Amino acid sequence: MPSLVFAEDANDVLLLLNKMNKAVQTRSYRINFISQDKNQYVTTFEYSHLGAAKKENINAHLLYLEGPAKEIILHKSATSYFQPDSPSFSIASSRIIEAFPDVIYNDFTQLTSIYDFALLGNTRTANRSVQLVKIVAKDKDRYSYVIWIDVETYLPMRIDLLDQNNEIISQLKVIQLDMNFNKKKMTDYINHRTYPILLSIEKQNSALVDWRLAWLPNGFKEIAAYNVNFYESDIATKLFSDGVFSFTVNVSPEETKQSNQFIQQGGRTIFSTNFANKNIIIIGNLPLVTIERIAQNIIEK
Repeated sequence: MPSLVFAEDANDVLLLLNKMNKAVQTRSYRINFISQDKNQYVTTFEYSHLGAAKKENINAHLLYLEGPAKEIILHKSATSYFQPDSPSFSIASSRIIEAFPDVIYNDFTQLTSIYDFALLGNTRTANRSVQLVKIVAKDKDRYSYVIWIDVETYLPMRIDLLDQNNEIISQLKVIQLDMNFNKKKMTDYINHRTYPILLSIEKQNSALVDWRLAWLPNGFKEIAAYNVNFYESDIATKLFSDGVFSFTVNVSPEETKQSNQFIQQGGRTIFSTNFANKNIIIIGNLPLVTIERIAQNIIEK
């Protein structure tokens, strides 16, 4: 299996990936897909997407097909979460992040200094012809992806997240694609819902201003910094991303009794530590060793 794309294939693979990025956002489609982390139960979803050329005009609906009847709706650049076992809420967002991962939404020509791209050939999945593309970081401090792209619609039909040993640790797999679903019915459903107010997010007085990260993986940049008041708890957050992977540094005033705890959930790592009498939680789709190195390089300004 190749890990590098040859020069003569570079334009082809980047063109294919950018067509996928455009199709995911501008086309209207409904998919049923399964999502599974390594050694975890499979979760099934129905995702209906009403595409548009402008992000603010995109509408979408994600329905959990098992367990409590949870649904997520994107409408007018806000994502609303309806959960029967907890209060509903909305956040400002141009997409439903629980559908496709960040890697899908990129201008891939901007990533060639950080990632290598390989065309792996053709195969079939969900009874459709697809082309396989592998995305590998030039530095070995993050995971890699294999994306199965439909040759007709350019939609991603399967997304495998691989660890450093090329083992699948998380997978999204489409089992049914419907390009002819009832778009008017879905539009009416979304337009006539009553939506909860947006969560309070403030871009000021952040608890993060007193310290910084002395090391970041190559290509990562600070994307946002804000305060969130979530159920009477004030959390200061910074978001970092390289366009493919991301992580957040979250600070709360409550110091935990136990420091340096971690949880591994498929491709997601949650690392908790104490710093300057505060609780710091780093959450990201990065290997534990990378998350730990980030935590070790938090320094006061």
